[in-house]
Amino acid sequence: MPERNDDKLIEVTPRNIRRLVAEERARINETLELKMKHPSDVSKKMQEVDADGYADSLAKCMDYYQMCKLKESKMIEELKRLQEVKRELKKRILKGI
Repeated sequence: MPERNDDKLIEVTPRNIRRLVAEERARINETLELKMKHPSDVSKKMQEVDADGYADSLAKCMDYYQMCKLKESKMIEELKRLQEVKRELKKRILKGI
């Protein structure tokens, strides 16, 4: 049984109902996160930003991510060296007892 919605015919199926409920849930969650009273107020609070600003931000994030990966690998190597030293010291201590 088709239902009329925004000049489009939508067949009412369990799949479509789930999709509509998920969309509405997302809209309500966004409204609650922004502490608004009604979903239509959300668009008033949101600001449109140029894509080039996001591109710079994304590039910085990617650079920082790469730096973090490098630092992490160096720290892991240092940790392995420390663990090896610790093992050797433990062997020496146990040998001396």
